[in-house]
Amino acid sequence: MPLLIAVVPVQPASAGSSPAVVQYEYQPIPTGGDGPGPPPGQGSTGSELDGSGIPLLLIAAVVLVLAGFGLAAWIGRRRRGKRFELPRATVPLALAGAVLIAILAFGASGTTAAPGVKAPRDFLGIAPQQGFTATDTSKMTSGGIGAIRVPVSWEQVQPDGPGSFDWGLLDEAVRAGAVHNLPVLPVLYATPGWVANRTTTLPSTPRQMSAWRDFVAAAVQRYGEGGTFWDDPFWDEPAQEFSVKPPIVVWQIWNEVNFHYFAKPVSAKRYAKVLKAASNVIRANDSGAEVMVSGLFGRPKGPKKKAVAAPAFIKQLGRYVPPKYIDSIALHPYSPNTPALKKLIADYRKAANRAGYKRKPINVTEIGWGSGKPSSNAFLSGSQKKQAKQLTSALTFLIKSRKKYGIDSAFWYSWKDTDPNGQNCTFCYTIGLFEYGEGLTPKKAWRAFVRLTGGQP
Repeated sequence: MPLLIAVVPVQPASAGSSPAVVQYEYQPIPTGGDGPGPPPGQGSTGSELDGSGIPLLLIAAVVLVLAGFGLAAWIGRRRRGKRFELPRATVPLALAGAVLIAILAFGASGTTAAPGVKAPRDFLGIAPQQGFTATDTSKMTSGGIGAIRVPVSWEQVQPDGPGSFDWGLLDEAVRAGAVHNLPVLPVLYATPGWVANRTTTLPSTPRQMSAWRDFVAAAVQRYGEGGTFWDDPFWDEPAQEFSVKPPIVVWQIWNEVNFHYFAKPVSAKRYAKVLKAASNVIRANDSGAEVMVSGLFGRPKGPKKKAVAAPAFIKQLGRYVPPKYIDSIALHPYSPNTPALKKLIADYRKAANRAGYKRKPINVTEIGWGSGKPSSNAFLSGSQKKQAKQLTSALTFLIKSRKKYGIDSAFWYSWKDTDPNGQNCTFCYTIGLFEYGEGLTPKKAWRAFVRLTGGQP
């Protein structure tokens, strides 16, 4: 969704960079046996137990109860011969155990208690929508977060024309992550005004493509392996003697290129040109670097010229971009609930395979639900408790489905809530793991998140 982050501040007047007060709408999947359920707050919230029938723990409890009574009757029949006799406490204990399991079964269906699954190290990342500091990254590290996704606006880095670059804010972000050994996943996007009239315009002319290649090369030469950023005297200070210098090794090319808020025209053919040019430049400057496709908004609502569903777009991209140009693909599977998420992931994987990207892993570079009260927006859960429950359900599914669908990572959007009186998308104000304001005041979603990472709240 929108990349409103202070690391790469955007201009509200630029629709491509800052879709202020944008109503992000989800194109519903046709209902069916495996289709989505109702949006959060309207019936099912899409937890892992939705539609699964009687919980297995409850079934186990019933079986134990019946077994207990059967055992009691059997003992009664055998007691006269005294062939052998179980301790008198056996049956009461069996019944007590059954009752306990039943209680746990009912409790598990309505709480965000620790799930029976833990994310592999570095699987779960964060996509902040505001600036962050070393204090934030310290908390991220202790919480088990594996990486930070950071927007890198070409417009912001190179506002005045060719030859000059302002890396100041991005330097701060990369440094804040590096001091706590947190790698950064940069997203290169947003065309500057001296290249095109709109930030959403994908480069296409020879002059535009030349400028694009220069920008990508400058970024890799600064932050990649052996980049000039790592020669900064900052790294020689005594306080940094134990810090790691993690170069940026994965570069994501553009954001939600299948949606008109970030790319015009919405065209797989046009994007292919941008993607292949970036891939060639990145690998020429850092042979160990990897190229990631734009995170595609799952099912945006709108006419075909402005919005193309992620499965359809990745199939189209396969016609123009051979697999050799990329290392991974990406998806932003914003969905009303977990059943809809499952359907979208399955459809995207199937489409990517048909496009020739069967061996390319999926990175979920944005996913989230807000805790605000739902209205017409499918991505608002209604409360902190419901947000935490939906987070647990969705991320548990992604963790469990890593091998089935080839999922490499999942980035929660976002770190903190934003000013309710500011400019943001309609559900982004409450999508964070921490409340808006000074310091870090955790929401219920943060506690649910760290139960999955195994980190410390």
